[in-house]
Amino acid sequence: MSTHLYLFSIGLACGIGATSALAAPSVTFSRGGHFGTASPPGFPCGTCATPAPATTQPSNQSQPASSPGSSSTPAPASAPGDGVITVGPGGQYQSISAAVAAADADTDPSHSYVIEVMPGTYTNDFPTVTRPMTIKVSPGQEGQPVVLQATENLPNEKGIILTFASLTVNGLTFTGAQIDNSLGGNGAGIRDENTGTASLIVQNSTFTGNQEGILSDGDLNETITIVNSTFKNNGNPDPDYFQHGIYIGRAGSLNVSNSLFCGQLIGHDIKSRAAVTTVANNSIYHGQEESTLGCNAGSSSFAIDLPNGGVATISGNQIVQGAAAQNHNMVAYGEEGLPYGNNSALVSSNTFTSTAGWNATAILDPPCVTIELSGNTFQGVTTVVNPPTCAAYQ
Repeated sequence: MSTHLYLFSIGLACGIGATSALAAPSVTFSRGGHFGTASPPGFPCGTCATPAPATTQPSNQSQPASSPGSSSTPAPASAPGDGVITVGPGGQYQSISAAVAAADADTDPSHSYVIEVMPGTYTNDFPTVTRPMTIKVSPGQEGQPVVLQATENLPNEKGIILTFASLTVNGLTFTGAQIDNSLGGNGAGIRDENTGTASLIVQNSTFTGNQEGILSDGDLNETITIVNSTFKNNGNPDPDYFQHGIYIGRAGSLNVSNSLFCGQLIGHDIKSRAAVTTVANNSIYHGQEESTLGCNAGSSSFAIDLPNGGVATISGNQIVQGAAAQNHNMVAYGEEGLPYGNNSALVSSNTFTSTAGWNATAILDPPCVTIELSGNTFQGVTTVVNPPTCAAYQ
C-alpha cells in the first residue's frame, strides 16, 4: 500500500483582535489571530482589525472550511502529490485547529499529514488530533516563534493540543494552559490520551507558564520522545494541586534528551511511570533560579521522579538543587512500588550540585534496587544513595 503525504501550511498570524459572533457566514473571522473567509467547524469566530487580501485558489485544491451551521467538512487535497495546501491570509485554513480538523476528516490510514505553521501567535487555538500527523514550524522559519497561547481556561479541560493519535510537534511554544482547580488544576500544553500503539515526539519546543507541560495517560504501547526542548516556569501555585514539567503515565518508554527544565512550581520537573525511562544530557534547575536562562527558582520537589521504577538510565545531566526546592532528595526511584518485572537503574556521567545548605541526597531508593553509579560528580551532596547499601560504584 502506498503512503500519501498531504502538506498543510499555516500563514502568519495577524494581531489579536476582539472576538464577536458572526452575523453571516461570509465575513472575515479571527480565531487565534488569523484571517479568513470561513469558520472552522465548531469554533466561534470574531473579526480582525484588518482583513487579508483575497487570492485565487488553484483548481486542484480543496475549498475553505465550511461556515458555522454548514454540514460540510473541510477536505484535504484532491489527490496525493497535488502540492501544498495553503492556510492563512488568502489561504484555505486560518488556524491550526482548522488544518488539524481537515486532516482528522480523512479516514484513510495510509495517508500521512504534515501541518506547517508560519511564525505568529495563535491565541485560544485548541486542536484535537485523532489521526497520526506532524505539526511543525514552516521550513525556513525554524527558530522563529510559533506560539499557541491560551488566554482562557481550556474548553476541552485537557490541553492546548489534545491528542488521541501519534503526534510529532517541532518548533512550537505552548503557554497559558490552565483549568479550574475543581477540574484538577492540570491544564497542559499537550495532553496525550493515546490508548493503543502510538508515539509522541516533541522536538525543539517550549512549554512555559502552563499548569503542566506535558501530561500523558497510561499507555504501555506508546513511546514518548522529548528532545531539545524547554520546560520553564510551569506549575500550579496552589499547594493542593501538585503538577509537573512533564508527567508520563505508564508508557512503554520515555526518552528525554538535550532539554532544559527550570522554575517548576511544587511538583517534579520530570515524572515518569514508564516501563523504560532515559533522561540524558539535560539541564535541570530544581528549586534554583537561573536568571540568565529566564528561570525562576520555582519550588519543585524532585528533579526526576520514577515512582514505579522500571529500567532507568540517567546520564550526562546537570542537576542543580537550590534552597527553594521542597525536598532534600534530587532523584527518586521506586518509592510507590515496582509493578514491572524489570527494574534497574544506571546513573552515569551526571553532575549533582546542591547549593541549598542542607543534607542533600542525590538518589532516594526505598525499594533498594541496585543503583549502578559511574563517572558522576557530586557537589554539596551529603548522601549519594539512600540507603547507601543500595549503591554499586563502577
